[in-house]
Formats: sequence, C-alpha cells, structure tokens
Amino acid sequence: MNRTAVVGGALALGLIAGIAGCPEPPTFYRLDQTDVFVQDIRRAVDILLIVDNSCSMIDEQIKLGASFDSFIEEFIAAEVDYQIGVTTTDMVDPTQQGRLQGETKLITSEMPFEEARVLFAENVHVCATGSGFEKGLDAARAALSEPVLSNENAGFLRPDAALAVVFVSDEEDGSVDPVGAYLDHFMGLKGDPAYRDRSKVVLSSVIGDLPSGCEQPSPYVPDCNDGLDEADADGLIDCADPDCLSSWVCSFDTVGEGDCTDGVDGDNDGATDCADADCGAVNTCRENECLDGEDDDGDGLVDCADPDCLVSQFDTCGELSCFDGGFDHQNGFLNALVDCADPSCFTHPDFEEACFDAGGRAAVNYPERCDLTVQFDPLSGAAGGKDGQDIDDPNSLNNELAGCDDPDCATFWMCRSGLNAEGHNRCGDCQDNDGDGAEDCDDIDCGGAEYCDNPYPIGAGHRYADVSLRTGGLVTSICSEDFSGIVRELGLNISGLRTTFYLTQWPRVACGVSLRFNDQQSDPVTDGWLYDQDQNRIVFEDTAIPPSGTTIYVDYIRDTQPPGAQTGEGSCGPDASATVDGEGT
Repeated sequence: MNRTAVVGGALALGLIAGIAGCPEPPTFYRLDQTDVFVQDIRRAVDILLIVDNSCSMIDEQIKLGASFDSFIEEFIAAEVDYQIGVTTTDMVDPTQQGRLQGETKLITSEMPFEEARVLFAENVHVCATGSGFEKGLDAARAALSEPVLSNENAGFLRPDAALAVVFVSDEEDGSVDPVGAYLDHFMGLKGDPAYRDRSKVVLSSVIGDLPSGCEQPSPYVPDCNDGLDEADADGLIDCADPDCLSSWVCSFDTVGEGDCTDGVDGDNDGATDCADADCGAVNTCRENECLDGEDDDGDGLVDCADPDCLVSQFDTCGELSCFDGGFDHQNGFLNALVDCADPSCFTHPDFEEACFDAGGRAAVNYPERCDLTVQFDPLSGAAGGKDGQDIDDPNSLNNELAGCDDPDCATFWMCRSGLNAEGHNRCGDCQDNDGDGAEDCDDIDCGGAEYCDNPYPIGAGHRYADVSLRTGGLVTSICSEDFSGIVRELGLNISGLRTTFYLTQWPRVACGVSLRFNDQQSDPVTDGWLYDQDQNRIVFEDTAIPPSGTTIYVDYIRDTQPPGAQTGEGSCGPDASATVDGEGT
C-alpha cells in the first residue's frame, strides 16, 4: 500500500471536514407574495347543509329557511345544476346521524322554483330537540360515507358535480377526530386518488363570531294583558292587536267578567259581578282606599276593619310582625286577631317563615285572592297555584287547595277550560301544540323560552372555521339579524363566483396590497374592493364581483405577524427579504 496516498487521502478528508464545519452565511428569502385565484362558475354542485338542531337554534333555522331566494339566485342566473340536502349535527338519534332530512330529501334545479323554496324552508327547519353535543363534522362525514351514502342518502353525491358543505351552528363542533382527518375525507371524494381536485370541494360556516363568539338580543315579546298599546304604537291594545293573536291570553273568547257592576254574567261562567272571582281585584268589589273612612265595596266594613284591606294592603293595616304574639298593626289599627290568625299575614313578608308550619289562620273566604294564587306556568303552558296559599281552611295547612284547585277560584278566568298555550318545554318540537296557527318561536307563548331567546352567549366554531378557510370557503356570523346577505354570499361562493378571497399569508400592511385581473402585468384594479385586515381577505363590492373566468392576482409583501401585531418596520422595496429565522433585513 502506498503510505503517501493514505496520508494524502486522510489530509484531504480532514480539509473537507474542516470546510464543512465552517458556518455558512445566512440564506435570504424574498418576501414578495402573489396569491392567484380563479373565478369560475361551477356548472353542477351538490350542497350539503349541516344544521344544528340543538336547543336555541329555532330562530336561526327560520331565518335560514326564509333566505332561499338570496341563496339560490346566483345558481339560477348562471344555470347551475344544483341539488341540496339537509342533515343535522345530531349523532345520537339513529334517524339522523348524517341522514338527509325531510319527506323530499333532495331539492334540485329541475323543480319549480316555488316548490324548491317551500321544501328548503321545511327541510332546514329541523327543530331544536336534538342532542346538545353538536358533532357537525362527524355528521357531514357520515352523510358522505357508507353505508348511509348508498342507502338513505343515495343519489346525493354525483361524480361530476362539485361538493359544497355548509355548517350552521351556534356552538363549537364536538366531533372526536382532528380537523385534518375530516378535511382529508372531504377532499378525497373528488378526483383521482393520486390527484385530489381541490377546486371541486368547498366548505363554509355560519357560526358564532371569531374568536370569542357573539350574543343575539332577545326578541321583543308584547304583553297582551296589560291594557297598553305596545311598542309598535299602532293604536291596538292587547288581544285587539294582531301581534297578540298567538298569545295564550287571547285563546279565550272573553277574558274575565269584564264589567263587575252591570249585573250581567259577562263571561258565562255562572257567577255575576263581585261573586265572580275575576272581580276580586276590582275596586268596586273590595275595599280600595283603606284610610278614607268610607265603605268602598258596600259590605258594611270600613277601611282596615274590612278583611280586603288586611289581605291586600298589609303595609297599611296589617300586623307589624307575624312573630310577636301581639295585636299591633300598621297605622295604629287593632283587632282581636294575633299573628298568623290575622288575614294580613297571608300576604305579609313574614308569612312563609312564620305561618306555614305554625298553624291556624282566620277562616276567611276570599275568592278575590285567586289573582294572587293562580299563576300561569310558562314551562308547561298551564295555569296552576302556589303552594301554601289556601286562606279559607286553617285546619288543613299541609293539604292546601290553592289556585285552580280551590273551588273558590272555579270562576277565575285563568281556571276556565279553553286555555291553550304553547308551553316552553314544547317550543322546539316543530309542532303547533295549542292550535293557534303559530309554531314554536313564532308563537308569542314561547317568548322567553330557551329555544327562542338564545339566553346564552353563542360560541365561536373554531373547528368549522378551520375546515372552511382551508378550502377557500366562507365564515360568516350566525348572530346577524337577517340571513339574506349571508346566504347570498354563500351562494356566490358555492357557485364559484366569490366576493371574498382569503389570503394565504399575512401582508405587511404598511406596504399595501395590490390587485390585478387576468395578467399580472396589467394595470392595478383600484376600485370596487378592499382589504379586510381583521379577516385577512379581499372583499369585492356587489357591483364589482369579477365575472366567471377572471384570474385574480393579489400582490403583497409577506410579514410574520398579523396586521394588528405589526410594528410598521421592514422594507417595502423590490429587495424586501428576510433571513431564515424570519427577521426582516
């Protein structure tokens, strides 16, 4: 062996190793960015709506159903061959779990427009009694997978059509898998397995505002039994106002006795004037002014000597205390009744603590007290009574008859047969339970129900937003009062004629954003669009939407921080660049 050759080879390797170990100069990356979008009509599209059917979604379903015209107008104008199917976020009910809803499951472009509009409103109104564990991504995957795809959903997914999935939910998605797993599945439905055609799949979301959600104002609910002209100031009061047609108060032909001095049984319940429990709170049937020295109701008892005043105005005539064993009353009035034996303790603040278990009260029969004991229960939609309010049987305090269970209240208007109400516990079942022609949240009886009032803040659907933005879809707010603008934007996006284009990187805002059509060397487009830095997107005005076939070039300088966090530093010139560690030069 040649010793010199070995030494020379070793020396050469050492020199190479030494050179390799030297630090190299930093590599610079150009920060010029061009995003390219193609505006193109999709000639055939299958649209899958995933509508949240959990509690509080009734209002949103109604708004969505009423917006069909806005949603579909671009499809009709461009003669798009569309079909629409609806499923829910409920993955518990075996009749749902991705299965298309409605008697007619597919709404198609071949249908007459009016028929399609009616079916759309019906199918998206999926009620609000579904599972509270919303799993929209799971439901969408199930709808587009076997065995459902070839059975209940057969015919929905056409091989040559684009696929659009729209999530409508007021809560975060609770599906089990990572977002990427669902995205892979949806993208895998179109194109050759070796090449996924991403242009044929778009996902969009109507959800709570990012990043922390939003809150809707509670709807206005008129009081249909207060004798006032409500906020609309139309001159119509209570049941005479069409706004009150669905109120339970207006389900009676006549509400109460009416005139308590005319000698006529005004409500045909067998009791006339002051003998009717309806008149118990009327001044002519009770002692009204308890310090005026007059017998207001003509029963021979004046002011505080009249039990009417003891019961209804304890602060004027009543016991000072229902605990003290004494006779002392307000304003110096005295009688022979002590503590809970005195009718004034019936409405005294001490009543529950002092009298409920303490024994005897005066055996006084006051039908007029039905206005205190009878209460409407909005949950069940029925009239009932408060426990512990029976004042005419002091010997049965543990088995009281109260409210409508008390025979004295049989003539009280709320205790009569014929009261029909949509109970709050039924305001999400898509049924007109009281037969007044108004269903769920369209019924005034449902005012304040959790299905309709959205009493809780609406959560942001980050997972829905994630899959939407990664497919070029839209993310819009479910808290909007009117969905017509939202669904029109969705329709444009799904058809391919988009008004909104999300950028792939953060622009360096100080350097501006430039937009050109069809040729990157053409003149910049300066009118009809804006850059929305909060959402990092280009938004076109309705009158400036690029037509089908337009290629849109968006030029900007990339930055490593979102616009709100940028300091304004960094070059905007043609040599703008950054080192490998991301720091601008």
